[in-house]
Amino acid sequence: MVKDCYKELASALRAGETCRLMTVLGKNRPEQQAVCDKYILRGKDASFSLVPVMEENESEIRICEPAGPKARLIILGGGHISKELCSFAVKTGFTPWVIDEREEFANTSRFPDAEKVICAPFMQALAGVQVASCDYVVIVTRGHSCDGDCLRYLLERELPGYLGMIGSRRRVQAQFAMFRKEGVPQERLDFVHTPIGLDIKAVTPEEIAVSILAELILVKRTDRREDSIQTDLEPSIVEEIAFCLEPAAVATIVRASGSTPRKEGAKMLVFADGSIRGTIGGGLGESQVIRRAAAIAGTGRSCLYHFVMDADVAARDGMACGGNMDVLIEDLGAEY
Repeated sequence: MVKDCYKELASALRAGETCRLMTVLGKNRPEQQAVCDKYILRGKDASFSLVPVMEENESEIRICEPAGPKARLIILGGGHISKELCSFAVKTGFTPWVIDEREEFANTSRFPDAEKVICAPFMQALAGVQVASCDYVVIVTRGHSCDGDCLRYLLERELPGYLGMIGSRRRVQAQFAMFRKEGVPQERLDFVHTPIGLDIKAVTPEEIAVSILAELILVKRTDRREDSIQTDLEPSIVEEIAFCLEPAAVATIVRASGSTPRKEGAKMLVFADGSIRGTIGGGLGESQVIRRAAAIAGTGRSCLYHFVMDADVAARDGMACGGNMDVLIEDLGAEY
């Protein structure tokens, strides 16, 4: 059953695993019975692709969707900015961990959205969390010297995917001058995002948190590491699909070209009444997919829908984006 595959996928992602969701479509099958097999491959091997792949031969189409856990955001410091950043970040696909030495700032009541809150000295906590290249780290502790201690620790080890530190330009320059004297390579210092966040003239904790989150998203979408999975799949929608209790269909972008707002891996859950969870980009393309998916919900059927929106059609319909999409639509209860 399709739902069983998503339950296994959700379980793997919760456990921090990487895996692949494989779907096989038979070209000689009826249009509304396109899918003939669906399964999960756990772990990585030599054939693991970091990007979604859709391959076809004379008899079948094979769709491979790589998947990994949400990006972990390690927030060093539990102050006002951290509180707002944690709340905003969880809504945009990050898994926040918060670390602070003070009990009144490091507790789950203050950070209900954090996956983990650690109250411990920063060096001790950092040694325990084992920062990896796929992590994002934000340094916003209670003071400049403490920020510097955390930064020094991180610069001496494998760098995370993002490393940002709050602070004025003058203080940061003085800190970096000291690091250079200690032998820290300039390329490592250049990796640090500081002053942290995009320059939107932020003043309040909420505004500063937004500027930091904007920079995190920019790095996540553009400065991809060679070993990072590149997909629009969101673990949160996988959970929605896995535990859906109503008749519904799953719509997945399996191939996209042009200026489509969402890319391969994006998923949307569509109920029989046309209501949805998630999005594949909105607009005319999504509305047509919703109509087809709602009709498939509860029927055990599946199909591969090709949507074309060239520039002229997009302009006529007032659309901001054009492009082409292949969207796989499957009844959630379908058996393969």
